Amino acid sequence: MSRVLLVGKGPPDRGGISAFMQTLLASELATEHQLSLLNLYRDEVLGGGRFTRANLSRTLADAARLWRAARQADIVHINTALVPLPTVLRAGFLALVARIAGARVIVHAHSGRIDLWLRTPLRRLLVRLALAPASRVLTVSETSRKFLARSLGSARVILVDNGVDPAAYTPVAAPGHELPTILFAGVLSPRKGLIDLIQASTELQRRGVAHQLVVAGGAPEEGPQAEAETREAASHGAPARFIGTQPHEEMARLYRGADVFCLPSWWEAMPLTVLEAMASGLPVVASTVGDIPRAVEEGVTGRLVAPQQPQALADALDPLLRDPQLRTSMGRAARERVERLF
Repeated sequence: MSRVLLVGKGPPDRGGISAFMQTLLASELATEHQLSLLNLYRDEVLGGGRFTRANLSRTLADAARLWRAARQADIVHINTALVPLPTVLRAGFLALVARIAGARVIVHAHSGRIDLWLRTPLRRLLVRLALAPASRVLTVSETSRKFLARSLGSARVILVDNGVDPAAYTPVAAPGHELPTILFAGVLSPRKGLIDLIQASTELQRRGVAHQLVVAGGAPEEGPQAEAETREAASHGAPARFIGTQPHEEMARLYRGADVFCLPSWWEAMPLTVLEAMASGLPVVASTVGDIPRAVEEGVTGRLVAPQQPQALADALDPLLRDPQLRTSMGRAARERVERLF
């Protein structure tokens, strides 16, 4: 039985990395190996991915905690984003600390945009040096795997798809509300495409397509300023109901009460929210970024739209909001696809 230390932001954080680690801790893997969690969550938002004194202090403190914990582990599994540069260097430093402590190291890259960030030779060199202590690098998208393999070698980089337990999500034939509901779930940052969705919602209202928009999400790692800017931009469009970040159990209820799930992100890897919505029997309208097209089958389980195109987003949502039967058929196909592939 191996001693495996999971490292990353855990509860009360409600992001994808936290959900992934909680799934591992509750899985059958925990009966075969000794799993433990080093939770790097902090209450304060310091502006993630930036070179600041506060972030440097946090990294050094996290490294000290990791050193102590890694000395009692056989394998250290570091769950992290790999963009931008400060985040890469932080991940590499933590991997080096764990390796020196005597553990084998796995770095699990959960972020999108790796393919865009690694386009220059200098950046590929930095990633290769930063991740040298890792025996394996895992990705959640095929796009990321291909680009990392160019720097690290295909033998070290492995695709591990995100997945969901369909039993945790119960599709509802017809949600009990008068207006069709669009659900958005994600941090309140421009990169998640929320402003684009607000603009699309405004256009749909102009067309006379009645609906309501529910936004579940809170402050992004970029800090409260990014959230404030997003809320300010959203205030000039169609009304939306902002309900904050929700726990996993409440998200399952929100999926059941929605008619369409929409995530028009500017970049992603393989977002868990898309898979959760599909498992809940919802048609998904999302961007053609990362590995989302591997999950959402255009015209079958939902619609795919180029990012930062509010008009095209409105065109994709329009028929789904008008036609309950179309929503039902696409939602059923979405559930079946998740059960089969994820």
